[in-house]
Amino acid sequence: MNNNQVQELKKQIIKEINIEIDQRNFSQSQVGELAGMSRVNVNKLLRGTEKSVALNQLVKVANSLGIEIDLVFKRVQNKR
Repeated sequence: MNNNQVQELKKQIIKEINIEIDQRNFSQSQVGELAGMSRVNVNKLLRGTEKSVALNQLVKVANSLGIEIDLVFKRVQNKR
């Protein structure tokens, strides 16, 4: 997975988290409590501006909201 793909995946996860937060009318503090994180850290994750945001942190928040993330792996043929 190249850097662009990782950034796109992060954006998609953030979008789904935000949809769930809006639907439940949760605050970032409530999300933080569910995920075992501070409100400040949740805010940093959801802004998506931090390049250092790790996928595992986003997955942790998503899972705490009941969002399951499935990945599909494909094999591409080598061009030799």
